[in-house]
Amino acid sequence: MALTSLVASISATAIPRTGAAPADAAADPVATVTGGQIRGLRTDGIVEYLGVPFAAPTSGENRFAPPRPAAPWTDLRPALTHSPQCPQASPVPFGVALQESGEDCLSIDIYMPQNASDAALPVMVWLYGGAFVLGSNAQYDSPARLVREGKVIVAIPNYRVGPFGFLALPELADSTGGITGTYGTLDQQAALRWIQDNAAAFGGDPGNVTIFGESAGGMSVCTQLASPSARGLFHRAIVESGSCARSPLAPPSRDVAFQRSADYAASVGCDDPRTRLPCLRALPADRLLDSPTTEMNSMAVTWSPVLDGVVVTAEPEQALAAGAARDMPLIVGSNADEGATFIALLDYTRATVPTATDYLNWTRELFGDNADQVITRYPLSDFAAPVKAKERVITDGFFACPALFTTEAARRGGAQVWQYQFNEAPLGDNPLLPGAFHAAEIPYVFSALMGVNIPLPPAADLLSRRIQQSWAQFAHTGDPVTTDFTGWPTTPGSTLEMGSDRISTADSFTQQHHCDLWSGIGHIG
Repeated sequence: MALTSLVASISATAIPRTGAAPADAAADPVATVTGGQIRGLRTDGIVEYLGVPFAAPTSGENRFAPPRPAAPWTDLRPALTHSPQCPQASPVPFGVALQESGEDCLSIDIYMPQNASDAALPVMVWLYGGAFVLGSNAQYDSPARLVREGKVIVAIPNYRVGPFGFLALPELADSTGGITGTYGTLDQQAALRWIQDNAAAFGGDPGNVTIFGESAGGMSVCTQLASPSARGLFHRAIVESGSCARSPLAPPSRDVAFQRSADYAASVGCDDPRTRLPCLRALPADRLLDSPTTEMNSMAVTWSPVLDGVVVTAEPEQALAAGAARDMPLIVGSNADEGATFIALLDYTRATVPTATDYLNWTRELFGDNADQVITRYPLSDFAAPVKAKERVITDGFFACPALFTTEAARRGGAQVWQYQFNEAPLGDNPLLPGAFHAAEIPYVFSALMGVNIPLPPAADLLSRRIQQSWAQFAHTGDPVTTDFTGWPTTPGSTLEMGSDRISTADSFTQQHHCDLWSGIGHIG
């Protein structure tokens, strides 16, 4: 779950600048891309081109189908505002819309340094999180300092989520040569191909593309690593709190996905296999969102990329171990207290606090035959309250150890991997979001979220600069080791520990997170 969605759950802040236009249009930057000419905006020491279409609208027959090329335009097209987000349920109570939604949503936002048009800069492509049911590129406005000081181009595409991106049915597979449940994944690939075709127009090097993302965005990175059709579209990767291994977001088999999608189709009134596809395509988008499966309401998920055998041909963990990232530099990391975010989202926002009985029932429901092992390793007697036990199980089982397993699989397959743990507590030791919660690192990578500047105290701001410098250097050279991150090892079991009070290396990660236990559990959640 991305931080921006959590922020939206707490405060219904609208996306700003939706109608902004510069006072002196003649001075605005202009670029020529495959569709035509676009006019951008100079702001905050960088140049922005927002809402540039990279694929056609996804309504009608294009719904539940691979993306198709965008229609070209003849006039100079303003690229000053974000496009609508792809259809999704509201993350805030009472269905309040934070951003316009629509099926003409496959656009990309480009952030570039000023005077970079004749350069050959690295391109960093951010894939947003949101449990594959939420998210948009507008939420990550803006990476200004990373772009300005790191001398990189950041591109952020929209991609379809929920059933729009990941519905899987036999009739869909039959009509597309086996492709099913991977439309959101193909949207990401269409954006990456667009970047290959257009990077030079912004001063970018199509031969030096880094993909990075957090949570479902991290799993998106993993899925692209496991996709043969993504080969050559990127050259480095960063996975933030979205491991390639043992995750509920990992691609399910076609049979599992078919059943989930059939149950979903029946729930919205399209239960006849002979007519359900035209039925689903004819329904209004809002009706397709009228399902609990389109909301973030548990650690289990319905919608994620599918192991369809065409777009995604192997589970990411197995693909990495088999060499999918051979000779590719990777950064993989997690936060020290990931579980706090999910306690806030799934318990506190429902005005509940887990009791001992709740904790035991939740563990048995999620972990089945492995529940007793989990309860034995995380007994209530070891924690100040049941909520702390649940928080630690989520941190270790869903994020920390899967990050380790991702690193181990990638190294077995010949990749060079740097692993980190983010220890910074942006909000201090508050009762709602304590510690280095899930997505806490995002404000340290981006200068603003939802167009709102993120103020950080001096020590935290320095850590932010250090992370941005490392990420930018990684994009330039494939090596994230900077003066501030000196000694970051690539040896098994070692991590770089990041905090504003201390940056160090450690070899205690496996013991800290009980990864010996989690290594014996094949699928978590």
